[in-house]
Amino acid sequence: MTELELRRSVVNVMRSWLGWSEANGKYRKIIDLYNTQKPLPRGYKLQYDDEWCAATVTAAGIQAGLETVIFGECSCPKMVELYQQTGRWMENDAYKPQIGDIVMYRWDDGANYATTDNTSSPNHVGMVAEVNGRVLTIIEGNKGQKVATRSLFVNGRYIRGYCLPDYKSKSEEDDSMSYEQFKRYMDQYRAELASQAATMPDLVDNAKTLGLTDGSRPRDFLTREEGMVMARAAVLAKK
Repeated sequence: MTELELRRSVVNVMRSWLGWSEANGKYRKIIDLYNTQKPLPRGYKLQYDDEWCAATVTAAGIQAGLETVIFGECSCPKMVELYQQTGRWMENDAYKPQIGDIVMYRWDDGANYATTDNTSSPNHVGMVAEVNGRVLTIIEGNKGQKVATRSLFVNGRYIRGYCLPDYKSKSEEDDSMSYEQFKRYMDQYRAELASQAATMPDLVDNAKTLGLTDGSRPRDFLTREEGMVMARAAVLAKK
């Protein structure tokens, strides 16, 4: 998958859980999935009466097969620490979020949030599901005791910062070339060479007179077989 496809895959997991709640009991599946981690983060088995917003993000990473880049935690501050340790924590107000980014909140962000910088520990978390200009659509676990969406402006009030899973490291986008691609490029390159005129046409004409070549592909590569044939023809031409 490409990086974008990986980002969408975990968002789609979150989207499939919309409406799961404490009221209908489906949220328990999220906690059960969280508890499949071996070892459990800090050795703690999450209980059904615990807060489960961070566990939802973690469980979505597990279900999407991205648990190595979506770090598992049931505590928002501890999850931030994991991303800080790997240089994947972002709190620059100029940052433009992408789908699949993890949003950390702090609910006591003051009224002057536009001119102040909240540095308190986060106490809620969700995942960016859509970016439409300056408007973010975020999916969160334990929002009103269910999986639900929220809309906020980029750099809006309550956003403490972003955890940035390294999706690119899991993608198949790289600079390597498959064997089939190599053959196609080589055929294309040889066709370009073959279409070029000889740089020493007199020598080519002489070789044609001696029967060493038919004069075609003067700039193309010479295979070992062709070299042997031409060498043998040259010996016979001297006799």
